[in-house]
Amino acid sequence: MDEHPLLRAVAGWPGRCPAQLAFEALGFSIHRAWQEEIGEFCGEKHSELLNRYWDEVAIETMQSLGQGNSDQRAFVIEPQYRSVFLDELFAARPPIELPYRNPPLLRCLLDHTKKVSEDREFRESRITLYSGLQKAEGARLGLDVERRLIKKTDVVPFIDQFCGALGFEARSRNRWRKKVSGGLVFEVGVWLGGNVFRMWSPLKFRIFHVDEPKYAFDTEGTPVLDRLVPGAGMYGRWGSDLDYVLGVRALIELFNAIAGTLVDA
Repeated sequence: MDEHPLLRAVAGWPGRCPAQLAFEALGFSIHRAWQEEIGEFCGEKHSELLNRYWDEVAIETMQSLGQGNSDQRAFVIEPQYRSVFLDELFAARPPIELPYRNPPLLRCLLDHTKKVSEDREFRESRITLYSGLQKAEGARLGLDVERRLIKKTDVVPFIDQFCGALGFEARSRNRWRKKVSGGLVFEVGVWLGGNVFRMWSPLKFRIFHVDEPKYAFDTEGTPVLDRLVPGAGMYGRWGSDLDYVLGVRALIELFNAIAGTLVDA
């Protein structure tokens, strides 16, 4: 571990709670609504277990630079802290149920996934709920989308605006960087290749150390950020242009909040 300065830095990350609180202080709350939904679905008796699961997954995700799967106990980069708690859940896991090949280690999370997939009324009620939350949050944050966002390039001015407000400097047409004390560099990028139309989050996030720029925490979209702060993946689901811009801003702000907790560490 000592040969990689980035691994030394992420080993001191304080966990999801400080990052989540910093994110919420900026006015973002949809991830919290998702956590509360899951908490209610799983039941109060599982609250402590659920929060510990989220905490342990977040630590392993950060220390493995996002290159692992805590639910499968498989890591490309082995985290310095490997959760005995998650190892025990994995050892006690029941047989895999198709088509759910990569289930979460907590049964109630799998049951929720199955209900969303199999219960149309439940699924549609959630769509209505979160669509309303997105609309309200976008209005509360003062987001205004004056023209249609048809192509991925149409969102670049918004990314430039959001990154600039957080101290990220434009390095090219599709990359913005912030260098902080201790040699860490945080980079927001946008993938403009492939399908030109806006269909999913085009955002890319990297963290590296100036002494070893090719050894990086490198991820795209929401899956890894969703493991660092559960529910963040809801910002990757959208219908309207406003939802899309809200999601872009939220993910950039979350990445910056995570950066702040790493710097503080």
